[in-house]
Amino acid sequence: MASVLIMNDNSCVINMHTSSNLVVAVLVILGSWGAEVCGQVECTGTGNLRGIRVDGELMAFGTSIRAVVPSAAGEGQGGRPRGAGGQFSREGGALIVTGRLSGGPGPGDGQGGDRARGGTPVSGAGYRATYRDVAPGTVDADIQLNAAAGSPVQGVEFVFVLPGTDYAGGSARLVALAGAAEPSVSLPASGFTGPHVSLRATARGVRVDSPRRQFALDLPAPAELVVRDVRNRGKIDLEISFPLGPANLAGVQTARSTCTIKATGEVDRSPARLVLDPSRPGRKYDGMGGNFRLQSPADAAQIQYNLDHLRVAWGRVAMPLDRWQPDENTDPVEAAASGTLSPSVRAAMEMAQKLARQDIPTIISIWSAPRWAVTTSGSGRGGRGRIHPEKWDKVVKCIGSYIEYMKQHYGAEPVLFSFNESDMGIDVLQSPQEHADAIKRLGAYFVSRGLKTRMLLGDTGNPTGGWFIDVAMKDPEATRHVGAVSFHSWHGGTVEQYTHFSAAARQLDLPLLVAEGGLDPSAHQYRAIFREPWFCLDEIAQYVEICRIAQPLSILHWQLTADYSILTGGTGGRPLQPAQRFWQMKQLGMTATASAAVPITCDNPKVVSCAFEDKGAFVVHLVNRGASRKVSVSGFPGEVKELRAFVTDGRRGFQELARIPVIRGTAQAALAGMSFTSLAMIP
Repeated sequence: MASVLIMNDNSCVINMHTSSNLVVAVLVILGSWGAEVCGQVECTGTGNLRGIRVDGELMAFGTSIRAVVPSAAGEGQGGRPRGAGGQFSREGGALIVTGRLSGGPGPGDGQGGDRARGGTPVSGAGYRATYRDVAPGTVDADIQLNAAAGSPVQGVEFVFVLPGTDYAGGSARLVALAGAAEPSVSLPASGFTGPHVSLRATARGVRVDSPRRQFALDLPAPAELVVRDVRNRGKIDLEISFPLGPANLAGVQTARSTCTIKATGEVDRSPARLVLDPSRPGRKYDGMGGNFRLQSPADAAQIQYNLDHLRVAWGRVAMPLDRWQPDENTDPVEAAASGTLSPSVRAAMEMAQKLARQDIPTIISIWSAPRWAVTTSGSGRGGRGRIHPEKWDKVVKCIGSYIEYMKQHYGAEPVLFSFNESDMGIDVLQSPQEHADAIKRLGAYFVSRGLKTRMLLGDTGNPTGGWFIDVAMKDPEATRHVGAVSFHSWHGGTVEQYTHFSAAARQLDLPLLVAEGGLDPSAHQYRAIFREPWFCLDEIAQYVEICRIAQPLSILHWQLTADYSILTGGTGGRPLQPAQRFWQMKQLGMTATASAAVPITCDNPKVVSCAFEDKGAFVVHLVNRGASRKVSVSGFPGEVKELRAFVTDGRRGFQELARIPVIRGTAQAALAGMSFTSLAMIP
């Protein structure tokens, strides 16, 4: 008999018993989308538009609102170049963006695509943009500008960047005034590799058409429109710009401008064929985990909610070592015994205790080391550097004493230890050799003290950090102290990058953990992004892809606290409520502990899938990142007659759908647009 865990809305566990030779089919039921989703404008974290989604298909383009300033005025403004943008929200069906203007390079400067990402922020100049979906593929924009008297702003541009690959072989033309000729230009069919594209005239709008995409911009009054190609870092796109407001904004201090944006084109509904191969079971999968680094008074309620309503397979907590032993010559254990234990240390240890009482295996990581232990001239975050070579013995003893104290007084002994993202210096910087040496030093000390805690190899800031583990991998003295391999998933990775870590774990016969799962490490600066359906779906697609390629034991989401929260509410008297990312985590964690990864293939890149098996029972996860499409699933025996399906998307959370028939080993159905669906056997 086999069991698959399915957590319903009330977190109860349903045991689904089935004969061991049954296999789950992978299917998704077509879901209907509301009109607001059929033609919805989408934005990035900083509020710049990323396109309009039509019937689940993204008609992609980028935007920037940029100040025009004298070249000298941009100097000394502070900060590195970044795109214009700010905070955004959705209010009454409209996308509202408020932000500061930033000055960018002028036309003809050769900076190409960097112009759309903006430049140096300009003090005393800002904007409020309101975007309203008025029809599928059509958005009305209303932009209000402001600049303080004396601001160097000479004007403001609205810039659009269209992907060159989408519009190759098409044409661009300006919508001229009555009776005037309409300037136009053909776009090369093989990409913008020929002569530069250039149009400039006073016009009422622009039309860009290609076999795949159509883009239109309409203005209420004539303005100088510029169309040109932008070439940067091997990428060639099409840029459209026009002025917002007067030439001297600071002179009038406020201005308003409107326009209508329309993006349409073919919707990719190409079918997908999926094949499950249960004959080659892979590595073990425990389910979804989470980080519990305490940073806010709001953390406690969110942590408790998530522990009550999610099956958390793994946890990760912080070791605030700088608060444990701030004075090099003070014994931290004696200080704690005297009643001077730091509140932040106590809270971190209590967090570890909470997880231990629920039998959740835990990683403990250091973000901040004591000042006496590290250099202050390194390239780590905030100037923090490496561990002083002559301080290593004291650092090792300090770390060991923390774990021993937590074990003795809180009943919590972590399974694994790491310096967080030490390849990047967040906050302790290490070279690959220093990483290997630290593993040997600490691993040997833990053994000498009778601790079961082992070392985490890697724990790199991104999947690109595979180079960081190679020295330790070649050192048998280091690898004998390693308990698992780890990377963090920020910004995502390639098949080769994921495979580098999974191959290392296989070589050592150890589990692979994604100790921090997430898309954007800066998202705490624009938290509204956590409620955008495209962002939610991209995040779960990343997790599903990692599960298929790298086969980790667990992905530990960042975080199950108020930071990067997967919940809504909790303020202003509103109760905590699950958001889309909560339900996605719940679905991906519905598999029983110690299930095995199962190979699954799909011939459509818009569909991301993975599968797991437990004693003959299978759960298959499927993410459709585009429009609805038909699917054909093969590979299950004739005994499978019906499937149970669950879906999460922008309007449904882990909702059970109608059951799916399986006929002669093949299932056919429709895949819902922009959805995450999980399938499990029916008893």
